Amino acid sequence: MGGALIAPALPSLIPPFDVSEDRVGLVLSVYTLSAALALPFIGFLLDRLGRKRVALGCLLIDGIFGIGCIFAPSFGVLLLFRFFQGMGIAGLIPVAMTVLSDWFSDRAQRIKMMGYLSGTISASAVLIPLLGGILAAQDWRYPFLVYGFSVLLAALFLLFIGETRSSKAESDRISDEIRRYVRGLGQAIRIKRVQETFAHSFVIYFLLYTMVSFLPLFLSSVHGLGAFPAGAALAVQATFSVVVATRADWVDARWRWGRKLSTGFALVGVALLTLPFWGELSGVVISLFLFGVGMGLIQPAIYHEATAAPPPALAGSVVALFNTMKYIGMSTAPFALGLLRVFYPLSTVFWVAAGVSLIWLALFNGLTRRRPPSEPSLKS
Repeated sequence: MGGALIAPALPSLIPPFDVSEDRVGLVLSVYTLSAALALPFIGFLLDRLGRKRVALGCLLIDGIFGIGCIFAPSFGVLLLFRFFQGMGIAGLIPVAMTVLSDWFSDRAQRIKMMGYLSGTISASAVLIPLLGGILAAQDWRYPFLVYGFSVLLAALFLLFIGETRSSKAESDRISDEIRRYVRGLGQAIRIKRVQETFAHSFVIYFLLYTMVSFLPLFLSSVHGLGAFPAGAALAVQATFSVVVATRADWVDARWRWGRKLSTGFALVGVALLTLPFWGELSGVVISLFLFGVGMGLIQPAIYHEATAAPPPALAGSVVALFNTMKYIGMSTAPFALGLLRVFYPLSTVFWVAAGVSLIWLALFNGLTRRRPPSEPSLKS
């Protein structure tokens, strides 16, 4: 709900804050920036303070500053509140991933739970903008009220979720703890499985936000559809993704790591490549089907790998960096491809994104073939 809830409300923020169209987008940018900056520190806190303390802190920061945006007296204060809110939002998915990883040590159970998690994220990324649009049509303040849900969730988390981190002795000196953390994190980042997972995170969310950012524009300019039908189209893609992601354990029992990701990136690439050619909406649905299935194959696999690849003591930190790469991919797609859109037709945006997917597919297959026998793949 960090950005997707507020994106439909951006036009409604212009009159009350007397801000121009080219600056109102900062409401999303400062959130993404602060989330990316905060995540490495959140990873350290997850491993040092525990999952529960970080979860409660992030939920309260998200809720308090989110509701505070309603009372912002100026656009500058609104941006400041969004910056602090981004720090809270940044920790929520890493908390969910590490808690699930702590709860479910069995591989089949863990990947099933990661499938449910990624399916939930895929669905909410589309359904939340519809909610934001409906609320913003009534009043610009209403979408920010939804962040009060985080305060309620903090109370539920406090009552029903126990600490899942393994107990360990705390260091007497924080400087010693930080040095060990940085040294251990440096060792974890040098693991090729971790490096590949970070790269997968960037690429897959670059491709996802290509679809989220430019599909509505494509449907509007080519098929004459409005905002709500465009949101419904994104919901179709998310539905296919959710169906496949929630069956991640079934897929994992039959397909190896390389096959899942190769098939997923191939489907996403073909979906983006064919999308501009469709003159009928029935054809668009075919591309959305391929895209959703591809995402449903990839996301649970890389979520599981992000928790399985690093040493247990650094799981929270690596998961946080994994999500940093996700935010960078989300931010890069609309910016880089938006610049491309200025000079080239909209179809070129989808074809370039398709090229990214297919080139990464080729690189990934090459990396998989060159992986030393001593370095296991996810399915080994």
